[in-house]
Amino acid sequence: MEMETYPLLIVVVTALATARVTRLITEDRILDAPRNAVLRALPDGHLLAYLLTCPWCVSIYTGTLAAVGGAGVGWWAWAWVPALALAFSYVTGWLASREGED
Repeated sequence: MEMETYPLLIVVVTALATARVTRLITEDRILDAPRNAVLRALPDGHLLAYLLTCPWCVSIYTGTLAAVGGAGVGWWAWAWVPALALAFSYVTGWLASREGED
């Protein structure tokens, strides 16, 4: 089974992986120590401090890396990178905004 057989599955899994990596950076306990060290080192109100705790903010970077990576391995054409980066970011932000809802 070749990768091009499942293009929708690849896009969905990449979107979910983007969400997971974003959560790892912004929320997960396993990275509390390095994240908190950076937050303590920054002055109050610093933009980077906000970025490190904002899933919508981080997801544009993780989504872009995922989209570029997918194009780099041939999962989709380079022309799709901007749209996929935005889509991965939006899916990530949408999922993050619903965490904890019953």
